[in-house]
Amino acid sequence: MRKATLVFLCAMSFILPSSVYIQAEAISSAPQNIQTFDEFSSFYSDNILKDNFGAAILTTVGSPNHQSFCPDIHQGAMGLSQGESLVYFPDIVKEAVPEAFPASIVIAPSATDTLVDGSLKTKGDFSSFPNYAFGYLNKLTVDAINASQESVDIAIYSITLREIPEAILKARDRGVKIRMILDQFHVYPRMSPQIKQLVNAGIEIRTLRGTRDYGVMHNKIDIFDEEMVTTGSYNWTFSATFYNHENMLIARHPIYTDGYIEYWNWMWKHARTLEQGEQNILPEGYFGVPPQDEKPIMTLNGLEVPSYIFSPGSNSEERLAKIIGAAKKTVDAVTFTFSSKILADAVIDAKNRGVKVRFMIDSDMGKGSWAAKYVYENGVEIKWRKGRTSKGAMHNKYMILDGKILQTGSFNWSVNADINSFENMIFVNDLSSVKAYQYKFDSFYSEAITPNPGDFQED
Repeated sequence: MRKATLVFLCAMSFILPSSVYIQAEAISSAPQNIQTFDEFSSFYSDNILKDNFGAAILTTVGSPNHQSFCPDIHQGAMGLSQGESLVYFPDIVKEAVPEAFPASIVIAPSATDTLVDGSLKTKGDFSSFPNYAFGYLNKLTVDAINASQESVDIAIYSITLREIPEAILKARDRGVKIRMILDQFHVYPRMSPQIKQLVNAGIEIRTLRGTRDYGVMHNKIDIFDEEMVTTGSYNWTFSATFYNHENMLIARHPIYTDGYIEYWNWMWKHARTLEQGEQNILPEGYFGVPPQDEKPIMTLNGLEVPSYIFSPGSNSEERLAKIIGAAKKTVDAVTFTFSSKILADAVIDAKNRGVKVRFMIDSDMGKGSWAAKYVYENGVEIKWRKGRTSKGAMHNKYMILDGKILQTGSFNWSVNADINSFENMIFVNDLSSVKAYQYKFDSFYSEAITPNPGDFQED
C-alpha cells in the first residue's frame, strides 16, 4: 500500500503548491469525479524536498529514518499510523494556499498503488491513470514512465525538472525504448542541465524547429507503450509544476493513440539528429500537411468535429473558428497568448448571435494583447488572472463548447501556432472530462479580474 501523507501547519509555516484543491466548504458540492486533492509530499524523496523547497520529512512512522524535530508535534498527538509522514515546509510560494484551506489533511492510500524500492509504480498497465489532471503533472508523468514496459515517445518543449529525466534514464536502463523530440531552441545554442544529462546519457534525441523566424516545436506529447497518450499545456519545468495553472488530458482510445502516434512519427521524420546539428530558417509550408482525422466520430450541432488537429499545415485557426461557429449555447475559452484575428472574430460572432461567451487569458499576456483588447471592445465577456502564485501564469489553452465538447492541447490562439509551430489540439466528448474542465474553468473564472479599458497597453 502506498503511504498516506499528513501535511500539518508547523511553526506557522505551511505551503501546499496545488492547483486541484477545493476549499473545505465546497467539497460537498463538487461533482463526484472532480479531484479534490493531489498528493505532493509523499511522491518526493527527502532529498528532493530539501533541495527544491528546504522542506523535510519530520517523521515517517515505521521507517528506518524515523525523525522528529518539531517539539510541539508528536506521533501520538497527531495520530500518525504506520507509513504516514509529517512534512514541514518553509514559506516558499506561500500564497499558493488560500487562507480558507484547512490546516491539515490526510490523503487516503490508493488500493492500486504499490511501493517498490520507495518509488510509486503501477503494474505494467495504464488502467489506473485518470482521464485528466490539473496538478502534480510531474508525478503523473513519472508514474507513466515507470509503468511503461516497451517504449516511451516524447515531444516536449522545455525541460528543467530533474525527476522526469531521472525516470527516463531508469526506464532506458531496464530496456524501455526512449525517443525524444525537443524544441531546437532549447538545445541550441545552450541546453538546460536536465537536457544535457539526457544527451550525455545517450538517449535518442532529435530536435525540431518550426518555419520562419518564430516557429517552434511547442508540443507536450508523451506516448507510453503506444497505449496511452498525454497532452495538454504542461512543460517539464519548475514553474509549470508549482506556479502555473496547467492541464493534462490522458487518452487511451485507439482513435487518439493511433492519430498521435502517426503525428509523432511525422515529426520524427522531419526532426534532426544531434549529429546533424541545428536547422536553418525554413519557409512557411515547408513541412506540408500533417496527419488528419479522416473519419470524425463527433459532431457539434450537426458539424463534424475531428478528434485532433495538428499544426503546422492544417489551417488550425480556420477549423477551430468553424467549430466555435457551431456552438449554440456557450463558449468558455482560456488561452495563454492571443493574436488570432480569425479566432477573435469567431468569439465576437458567437456573442452577437446570442451564445454566452466567457473568455479568459493570462493577465500579463492579456494586457499586451491587441486581440484581447479587440474582443473586449466588441462586448465579449473577458477576464484575466495569474497562476497559482504571483510568479505563475494562467498557462492553460482549452475550450468547452455547449458543455458537450472539450478542446485542449498546446495550441495558443495565435497565428504562429497555426502557421509556423508544431502544435496539437485534441477534442473529446467524454462527459466526465468535459464536466471536470468546466468545473475548473468556472472556478478560475470566478476568481479572475474583469479588465478596465485603461488596463490594456497602448498599441
